[in-house]
Amino acid sequence: MCTNDQPIPNNTKHFLYSDDLAIIAQDTSFEKVQDKLMNTLESMNEYYNKNQLKPNSNKTQVCCFHLRNSDAKKRIDIKWLGNTLPYIDYPVYLGVTLNRTLTFKEHCIRTKMKVQTRNNLLQKLSGTQWGARPHTMRTTALALCFSAGEYACPVWSRSKHVKHVNTALNNICRAITGCLQPTQINKIYCLSGIAPPEIRRSVATDLERTK
Repeated sequence: MCTNDQPIPNNTKHFLYSDDLAIIAQDTSFEKVQDKLMNTLESMNEYYNKNQLKPNSNKTQVCCFHLRNSDAKKRIDIKWLGNTLPYIDYPVYLGVTLNRTLTFKEHCIRTKMKVQTRNNLLQKLSGTQWGARPHTMRTTALALCFSAGEYACPVWSRSKHVKHVNTALNNICRAITGCLQPTQINKIYCLSGIAPPEIRRSVATDLERTK
């Protein structure tokens, strides 16, 4: 009750997951968006005071999404509870890194780095003297690497920057199969028994859309 019934004015939208709330305002100018957000936060203060809740402004961030390259460095000044909320160029919401134009470039790069870190752990199994069976490598890769590389993929699967993630996933399939660099990409996925990343992301997107 203390989260689901938070008051949200009609001129803004919100996304709520557990106690993680994102408020969105849309308008033709930065000033109008700023006023809408300020008014929304003020109305929410009344609700918090009434229910003896204490919001944490230090964990609240602000970001603008738009395609105006001339205003790429434009910032909005939002004050709440006596503090100026920090403006973040790459906010993270529910594990997904966002950017101004919603191209998900930064998210794909960060996902690639995360997958590569896990790839290094998995390659230790293939590089030891006793080695690891392909089945063990495949199962571990799906649980450790592909799970990280496909997190929230229905959101960013159409980004042109997914090639960063594909590169890391290709590398782990080479480790599973033992194939060298000249081997064609489509061959290593057939040998590893894993569907290519674009197919796996498409299936995940269809499942999410069906839900």
